[in-house]
Amino acid sequence: MDGIFHFIGGLRNKVCFFATFSAFLMVIGSTSPGLADDTSADILERLEKIEQTAGENSLAQKLGISFYGYVSASYTQNFNNPNSQANALRIFDGDANSFRPNMAQLVVEKVGQSGGSMKERAGFRVKLDFGEDAKFTGGNTGADEVDFQEAYAQYVAPIGNGLDLRIGRMNTLIGYEVIESPLNPNFSRSWLFGLGEPFTTTGIRGTYQVSESVTFSIGGINSFTGTQADLNRSKSVEALLGVTPTDWLSVSLFGFWGPEGALGTDNSDRVLGGAIIDIQATDQTEFVIEAYYANQANATPGTNARWNGVAGYVIHNFTDEWGIRIRGELFEDADGFLGCGGTVGSAGNANTCFDGIAPASQTLWEGTVTLQYKPVPSLLTRVEFRYDKSNRNTFQFGSRAANHQETLAAEVAYLF
Repeated sequence: MDGIFHFIGGLRNKVCFFATFSAFLMVIGSTSPGLADDTSADILERLEKIEQTAGENSLAQKLGISFYGYVSASYTQNFNNPNSQANALRIFDGDANSFRPNMAQLVVEKVGQSGGSMKERAGFRVKLDFGEDAKFTGGNTGADEVDFQEAYAQYVAPIGNGLDLRIGRMNTLIGYEVIESPLNPNFSRSWLFGLGEPFTTTGIRGTYQVSESVTFSIGGINSFTGTQADLNRSKSVEALLGVTPTDWLSVSLFGFWGPEGALGTDNSDRVLGGAIIDIQATDQTEFVIEAYYANQANATPGTNARWNGVAGYVIHNFTDEWGIRIRGELFEDADGFLGCGGTVGSAGNANTCFDGIAPASQTLWEGTVTLQYKPVPSLLTRVEFRYDKSNRNTFQFGSRAANHQETLAAEVAYLF
């Protein structure tokens, strides 16, 4: 009790101090308005000159290097209160009834230019992740909360409109959602992203802008999982064709092909193909739909595996500050190749099912509603409700199996 009274007394003293200090400033301002205004103007002018001079003399600015990133944290409540403390089949929100320091991301980048000298055409990007999400951004599980999500060199070759060449580790060309939470409509990730798509890839990629409305990218990569090491001696291919026929419609066609079996495995080709349609209906409303089909040959000896899904998004901004995002999704793991093979604590619990033993084929659907508030452009806050449903008892309700899961989450992210 003495500690509590001591804290309250200290807090009261701080409040009194700030109140007295504020009153003092008001008195000074009211007695010498001209002096205060002149001093403030002088200070602001000097600060502006200092910032301008610092910017002109900045080595990073001279080299064309930029620094940016974000920090995010969240809390997720699972109304099933699972004894495992796991949100089954989730990606970066796998901890039930828990706070989570998701990500602190720092990007250092120099963008290569399509014109100018060789120095201006050369570029690079290093994207470093810290936090819980960093354990899984490479597509693997692990204890390290640090990951080089992207690290590549770039050169824009003087061919036609400029051939953008990159070598290293990069975000995948596949899919609509991405690793970075603030860049997604919703806080939680879709199963299309978390279960069936690669996060990053390692290899070489070329991108060419055919015209103002058509862009094509193709890359030779080590594997589907995004790991630096290859699974075998063969390479895989990913590609993306982006078409923007009007200012309100864009269509992206993406694909993947390559042998994804271990060394010595015959006929282990993996194929994935899909599309994204993005419609900007009004200045405030956007509709997005993503769908794909995937097949893995000889997932188990003599048996192929198939997975496919579709997700639709409604993105609406009431004002510059307030917005709502709605997602509906259907995902089929037809042969149990992707889900229910993990244990609690695997990749964000994305591969964890309570009452499922691989291979456990299932069909999943979910609905997500996210309310977003941005008091300033650099600060993102949102609250999200999500309902998950399966045709199997792959979730947990207390200590027993269940075919559904409901969560309520809150996230705060600061972008810089």
